[in-house]
Amino acid sequence: MYRSITLALVAGGLLLSSAHLSARRADEAAIRQTVQYYFDGGRDGDSVALRKAFHPEARMLFVRDGGLAVVPIGEYIQRVAEGKRKPGAVDSTERRVASIDIAGDAALAKLELKRPDVLTTDYMSLLKLDGRWVIVNKSFSHVAGSAQAGK
Repeated sequence: MYRSITLALVAGGLLLSSAHLSARRADEAAIRQTVQYYFDGGRDGDSVALRKAFHPEARMLFVRDGGLAVVPIGEYIQRVAEGKRKPGAVDSTERRVASIDIAGDAALAKLELKRPDVLTTDYMSLLKLDGRWVIVNKSFSHVAGSAQAGK
């Protein structure tokens, strides 16, 4: 009987662990899709894709002249859309997801955008709202110089 109880507990634990792993994989895939909207929107100057990535109340935060700069995400999206690439222009930016950390309905995605002359590191704070992952804050840093961009 002891053996039967132990086996039942182990089987139950494996089922719970499998369900948790499956949910985590689904969340990570959904976060990667949200990040892809951001990558695509930035590359193409596509405000529709960017609005899929960001919550309407999101903010972009960065350091300007040693102080905190805060930009409502709508302003950021407008800037990106107005700077649309010309047809046939080549985008040499390498974009990658460096890491994703998920805790319940909150996540942090570290992104790297490498250009020949600058490496931009984005930290995206995401929340799962109404079953959908959205970026609620974007903070970033630029490191200029081709030596840094190649790392």
